[in-house]
Amino acid sequence: MQQVELDMWVIKAQQGDEKALLGLFLHYQTQLIHFAYGITRDRSMAQDATQEAWLTIVKNIRRLQETKAFRSWIYRAVRWAALDQLRIAKIYANGVCEQDVETLPCNEKNQDEGLVATIKQLPHDEYQAIYLFYFAQLTLVEIALIQEVPVGTVKTRLYRGRNKLKNILENKNEC
Repeated sequence: MQQVELDMWVIKAQQGDEKALLGLFLHYQTQLIHFAYGITRDRSMAQDATQEAWLTIVKNIRRLQETKAFRSWIYRAVRWAALDQLRIAKIYANGVCEQDVETLPCNEKNQDEGLVATIKQLPHDEYQAIYLFYFAQLTLVEIALIQEVPVGTVKTRLYRGRNKLKNILENKNEC
């Protein structure tokens, strides 16, 4: 889908068009659930966080001034909702539980299950940066907005994450 079409949906959704809002929901939902799962490591919590984020998005979409910022804005809403889910469950301080993500629908064409599993071994911030950059295809500026850090920090997280992935993959190949 073209960015221009998405921007038009955002504008129409801001004006109260329910079909445009539904189109945005259908376009982003799967990606957002995967992103939330990467934060919570729990399927149910990821779905709840995504649902909470959509409620916030629907309630506040008229306040969004730049339609081009919509994508980073919704990822940021999901990030906050997922972190809230972790706080509520008191899992954030104690680590997160692992569950199968295979039951989640996935529409990314290039996702190799082994690679995704390897990426999930990275520290939380590096995982987010790698996922958002390569799978959600967000820009460095958008990722910085979502993670609430400077662009230089995002670059560092991507660099460290890629190096750790390289080491993990090389060690797997040696065995």
